[in-house]
Amino acid sequence: MLSRISTSHLSDSTTPTPSSRISSEAVSEIAPEIVVWTEDMDMDLDDSSQDEAEHPSGPISEADSPIAEDAAAPLETLRIQSHDTPHESFESPMTNLSDHDQSELSSVPSSVSSKATTPVDLDGHTELSIPSAETPPIREALRQTFNVKPKSSIPSNLSSFEYARQCIEAAESSRLNPYALHQEEYQMLRQHISHVQVTTYLNIRNGILRLWYNNPRVAVTRNEAVGCAGARWVDVASICYDWLLRRGYINFGCVEFPATSDRSEEDVEAEVPLNKKRIVIIGAGMSGLGCARHLDGLIRQYEDRFRALGEPVPEIVVLEGRGRVGGRVYSREFKTKPTLPLPDFDGARFTAEMGGMIITGFERGNPMNVLVRAQLCLPYRALRSETTIYDSNGKPVDFVRDQLVERLYNDCLDRVSEYKFKSQPAKLIEGNRDLIDDARDAVSDGHRTIHQAEEAVAALPHAPSVSQQNVPERVNLVPVSSDKLTGRVHTQPGTPGVLKATEKAQTMGWTLKTGLANDANIDLNEAVALPTATLGSVMDEAVLQYRSIVDLTAQDHRLINWHVANLEYSNATNLHNLSLGGWDIDAGNEWEGKHTMIVGGYQSVPRGLVHCPTPLDVRSKSAVKKITYQPQNNGRASVECENGTSIDADYVVSTIPLGVLKHGNVAFDPPLPEWKTEAVTRIGYGVLNKLVLVYEQPFWDTQRHIFGVLRDAPNRHSLNQSDYGSSRGRLFQWFNVTQTTGIPCLVALMAGDAGFDTEHSSNEDLIAEATEVLRSVFGPSVPFPAESVITRWASDRFARGSYSSAGPEMHPDDYDAMARPIGNLFFAGEHTIGTHPATVHGAYLSGLRAASEVLESMLGPIEVPTPLVRRKGNNNVSNKRKEMEGPRDPEQVRLEAYELSAWEHTKSKIGERPLRPAKVAANAYLLYSRAFFEVARTRCEEERAAHAASGNGKKKTAPNEVRVMTSKMWRAASVEERKPFEDEAAAQKTAYAEAVKQYEETSARWDKEYVETMGAYQREHPYVPLQQNGQHGGGSSSGNSYSAATARQREISAQKYRRTKHVSYAESDGSEMEF
Repeated sequence: MLSRISTSHLSDSTTPTPSSRISSEAVSEIAPEIVVWTEDMDMDLDDSSQDEAEHPSGPISEADSPIAEDAAAPLETLRIQSHDTPHESFESPMTNLSDHDQSELSSVPSSVSSKATTPVDLDGHTELSIPSAETPPIREALRQTFNVKPKSSIPSNLSSFEYARQCIEAAESSRLNPYALHQEEYQMLRQHISHVQVTTYLNIRNGILRLWYNNPRVAVTRNEAVGCAGARWVDVASICYDWLLRRGYINFGCVEFPATSDRSEEDVEAEVPLNKKRIVIIGAGMSGLGCARHLDGLIRQYEDRFRALGEPVPEIVVLEGRGRVGGRVYSREFKTKPTLPLPDFDGARFTAEMGGMIITGFERGNPMNVLVRAQLCLPYRALRSETTIYDSNGKPVDFVRDQLVERLYNDCLDRVSEYKFKSQPAKLIEGNRDLIDDARDAVSDGHRTIHQAEEAVAALPHAPSVSQQNVPERVNLVPVSSDKLTGRVHTQPGTPGVLKATEKAQTMGWTLKTGLANDANIDLNEAVALPTATLGSVMDEAVLQYRSIVDLTAQDHRLINWHVANLEYSNATNLHNLSLGGWDIDAGNEWEGKHTMIVGGYQSVPRGLVHCPTPLDVRSKSAVKKITYQPQNNGRASVECENGTSIDADYVVSTIPLGVLKHGNVAFDPPLPEWKTEAVTRIGYGVLNKLVLVYEQPFWDTQRHIFGVLRDAPNRHSLNQSDYGSSRGRLFQWFNVTQTTGIPCLVALMAGDAGFDTEHSSNEDLIAEATEVLRSVFGPSVPFPAESVITRWASDRFARGSYSSAGPEMHPDDYDAMARPIGNLFFAGEHTIGTHPATVHGAYLSGLRAASEVLESMLGPIEVPTPLVRRKGNNNVSNKRKEMEGPRDPEQVRLEAYELSAWEHTKSKIGERPLRPAKVAANAYLLYSRAFFEVARTRCEEERAAHAASGNGKKKTAPNEVRVMTSKMWRAASVEERKPFEDEAAAQKTAYAEAVKQYEETSARWDKEYVETMGAYQREHPYVPLQQNGQHGGGSSSGNSYSAATARQREISAQKYRRTKHVSYAESDGSEMEF
């Protein structure tokens, strides 16, 4: 058994031969000692945009294929923790791994809720008028019998508070709200449970997730999941387990599965697979491999279901056009090797990332948390955000000025965000938070199901319809800062543009122009009304109008455009190619935690998915040219490859990148329906390219991971935004990746228009430009690189670009349309997930979703028995009731009594631990909106009355209209009118800060007194086990037994009465654990 994966078998270890490169290692005309090549993408040489002489091609032999090499890798080195070990016997992997070089950098958390981590559908995408895929008829649900003791999976040595804390943390780590139903859970349960019973269901669901996150190396079994429920709720736990399993919330990734069938290997081998179904997955990137691996796991766990249907288990085939796996996650190995061996890179490859590079935080639900840290145990390094921005002349920009301009840029984004798509949020069916916080179930069942209760309310006069009930207020997320490492915008709840521009400018620290009226403001309505309005055009207008309010210099414009280039980096295109309404469609779904990079390459993750726990059937160099499918899911499909082979399939999953779909490389028979092709057209798709430069010695500050360089417009003194479009993204951002590559290395970004320009620029010109930029910053002694790699993703025929974005004409539901299956043709990829587009983790999550859809097409939806919650006294559990209520362990009873006595003594001395003060909504606008809500509603009703004669007026004002009106009133309010609310908000913030300070002081004193008081009690009244007391077995125990019992008691006591710190898969700073 191995609990750790050898990283040497998770990365390409074969150095590409000269024939496998697209650009030859021609001697550079700049410096003969430089080796320059284009990253070995699969260029389409027939494309007229390509210079054939610059990119000579050559066949890649099977011996050079990384996949062929993978097949020969010894499986002993790729095994992970055995499933024979129970979940509770493992030390939680949350404390197993070390986070080297941790920093203060972390993704700014969304403050929509401190708990809700379900992907935020802030704009409530409307239902698509798209034909849905047919699903098999629902089979009659048979009630199962479980040989499980009720609540046997809940550890007895944890207090209810600590158990609840772990369950809540597991739900948050799964992108689920621990206090509310997911929309699919609501649809599945609404006719079976009541509002009261939601609390018990959530406790069960969160408990199952806790089992998974306690040890994600081993699959959670159905019996373990049922053990999280009481006797009446075993069926609820079973269907909850099915939902979590199918949707990829548990048992995903590189995980070992227990055997689910009693059949011998000889029986399986003797089977004649005449009717074996085949699933063909096109693409071995993160989405394709994630789908294949999850489908493989689902088929293993539902093997008996297939047998019951008289079917052999389906087979999975992955077709990949390249000679490697990973797709746009590609860690290119250098030819250059370090002169001295590095201890941290023993056995690791020296690589740089050509594509996906940064993990943007592990916490709050990133599946890379489980894959990278808990399952594959890959080493990684945290990135530090501290940076210096250099002007185009090479001199550092004044830090104060940089901050001043950045705040102005963020305010422009804030004002533009007012025009983002706005729709109704999804339903929110919550349980009882107080009970869930203490892991307690509801004491009653309620009288009506959720469905019955909603229908009863809807039947009342003037009541909202079922779809409008339990819908929370929509939360506006406004930009507050930008992530320099990823270019993504950090947001928080608020109202865009609440302050007039003059007041905001003064608040930010700007000096207004002489003679300017105090109420001057920025009005973007005219720019927004233009039919060609985009994010770029409206942003340019905002900057232009700010120029009439404050004095902006040419350097200020260079700084503004550096931040614009950073946003273009996150979208892989010019801002003028982005939708004004949808450019930030994934807002609110960011992860938390430090940004990191994997030592040895991100490609180790897809290679791990290929091999663990057993190898997948991945067929390399099998480029697909045609897909024949059945729109009604009533026949077979086939996939034709360019090499002449054809593979029949029952189901096809396409993870073909959006750029390839746009280019039309792959034919579909029948052609894709119009609703699908229109979404393909409307969603944007761009390119981000990189220059990777290797040096013998670093000449930069090795303690900093990034630095920026401002770029001039053609006219260096230009104050016109349009003049900067072509130059701002050229080598504007530099990453020092030495700590993950193992050799001195810089990566420069080519974003926006510069990314497209890279496709047609020569290697020599790009290297010369990069060297010139570096010499302007670090001096004329900067050498030419010893080795260089230049990416050209738009020319790669298997990618045609980098990642998707919100095109100017994009509709809010276009990402959902891209994900919608058509008959037996399914879709996955970063362009099919609106909550996490353009990301590696988003691609992986889309693969999990597609795997779930394929399984449902084969086995049908989850079967829910009726009644779902068993009646009292009618429990189909194999254990006898008196057996479940048998006598408890005397030792445990004695230990609990001692523990309670110790706690009561301690509480009598020092009292309960102080409670943290409740947070306050110290926001001036919120205070104003509450005070003037009725006034705003009256104004709305007056406006409706004015339109009543036309017959278009409604009788009742919607809450959203009132919120819009209060927002308008707030903007129109004078400084004097707003001042009382701003003062009150400031006072609340001050009071809260004082309360928190006092809480921290008192809680620290209490913790110290607790340790002293509890320790004194335990010394004066030591715990004596029954064995030593002669009451259990008649003999005396050894001193070791006594010491062990005492230590155990102290550990339990500490867990039960003291709130533990938040933990994750990484240890705290300063850990010296080695990978």
